[in-house]
Amino acid sequence: MNIIIIVTLFLILGFASSSLAENIFEKDTISSSPVNISVTFIAHGTLMMEFDKTVVHIDPVGQYADYSKLPRADLILITHHHGDHLDKAAIGLIRKPDTDIILSELCTREIKGGIVMKNGDSRRIIRKLR
Repeated sequence: MNIIIIVTLFLILGFASSSLAENIFEKDTISSSPVNISVTFIAHGTLMMEFDKTVVHIDPVGQYADYSKLPRADLILITHHHGDHLDKAAIGLIRKPDTDIILSELCTREIKGGIVMKNGDSRRIIRKLR
């Protein structure tokens, strides 16, 4: 009986780790006009949104996904400086030369070239459509 439980646990853990490696995540699509918006839940506070050929990553963390296999970002949002929300290596994998990064002031210690915003701030990021 114990061997069945152990084998079952190995199968479950094996599936979970293969899902992470293959980037199989829950995805919702919001029908909107003029474009649909897809939101992919990766883990914890980590999300990816796609709309009209634009890719937005929120709190990318390599512990939760293989970012070398995910689309590169047009916009990256970093909510705060904790390691489960800010991962320089993951950001390096999805950042392009023209990627905009919105982050808090504390995050600028780790990530250079971003736009600092504080709670309550608003800003419009306008990009040329591809």
